[in-house]
Amino acid sequence: MALTATKTTPLISFTLPVTPYSVQMARFYVRTALSYHDFGDYIEDAEAVTSELVSNAVMHAGARTFGLELLRLTDDLGAVAVAVTDPSPLPPIRCVPAAGDEHGRGLLVVEALSARWGWRPKDPGKTVFVILAREG
Repeated sequence: MALTATKTTPLISFTLPVTPYSVQMARFYVRTALSYHDFGDYIEDAEAVTSELVSNAVMHAGARTFGLELLRLTDDLGAVAVAVTDPSPLPPIRCVPAAGDEHGRGLLVVEALSARWGWRPKDPGKTVFVILAREG
């Protein structure tokens, strides 16, 4: 399901520089926005998926900046989405790393924690999104 098929209300939206510190900043802003908007039960999972998406943008996008949005999905009561936009047109690649590998598990973590995730092309680049929903 594409994120555009669902009505959304932005909770936060901003641009961050591509630096290692951006992961920490993104986690802080997502945690703070979720607390402020009474979505505190999503904080742990949202921080984890935000870390993975932002790390991928920092490592693979080849850009100076990237965008981050936190959205409330109004069609899906109680769901939120984290979306990271970067100028790279290359899709995210979910791989299965060998047991001793130190990297390559990010999208497996995203998949495990989310109700669904995906990506869509954007001119220029792409948006990778993760939808977190309350179990009910």
